[in-house]
Amino acid sequence: MTSGPAFRPWAPRWWPGHLLVLVLLGAAVLLGSWQYDTGQGERADAARDLTRGDPVPLTSVLGPDDPFPGDRVGQPVTLSGTWVPEGTVYVVRDVGFWVVTPLAVDGSDAALPVVRGVSDSATSEPVSGTAELTGWLQPPEGTGATDDDPDDDVLPQLRVADLVQRVDLDLYSGYAVATEPTPGLSAATLSQLPDAGQLTGIRNFLYALEWWVFGGFAVFVWVRYLLDVRQERSGSRPLDTSGGSVGSDA
Repeated sequence: MTSGPAFRPWAPRWWPGHLLVLVLLGAAVLLGSWQYDTGQGERADAARDLTRGDPVPLTSVLGPDDPFPGDRVGQPVTLSGTWVPEGTVYVVRDVGFWVVTPLAVDGSDAALPVVRGVSDSATSEPVSGTAELTGWLQPPEGTGATDDDPDDDVLPQLRVADLVQRVDLDLYSGYAVATEPTPGLSAATLSQLPDAGQLTGIRNFLYALEWWVFGGFAVFVWVRYLLDVRQERSGSRPLDTSGGSVGSDA
């Protein structure tokens, strides 16, 4: 066994590694904290009861290319447009099926999915023509439910991404639950929604935890590497005898 020069972890040759680990750790902590705070903010926004407020035009709350405003969950909005019946889907609920049909919004090139009402089965009277309605604005759902048959019109949750392939129009980043059902359907209510606030909070916490674990792992790998180098220099492990030389500052 051969002992090399004394190992000094703060020697200049190790500074780039220290700096990289500090940057990775700082980024992981900041991103994890941001993800956690975002989840807490979304839960607080979702808890606000806007449903009893006065309806406002959809255009004053959400544009075709806008991300869903987290502080507008449940906001009653008014809108008018033309039904896109080929985009109709049926979303599973405890009370039956939500009947959802996109409405091509007047004055825009996009459609807003509208929950027209509740049906006992995955069938409904088709709609066509124009409509003017009031609905409660909602963000896309993300319950994590899987679709057992992607080829049918029955969905386990109401995600805008699942409707994009069914229509030739762009879709808004949310949907509306009509306050008045269309003929042949019973009224849908917000009480039939899954607990999106709790699910969002858990999901964001897990994302934050992933970032923090990544930061801790980066520190662990670097410290473990330095310990291995120290053992090698102290003679606890054979040095590399392939011809390489050890700098005097290591």
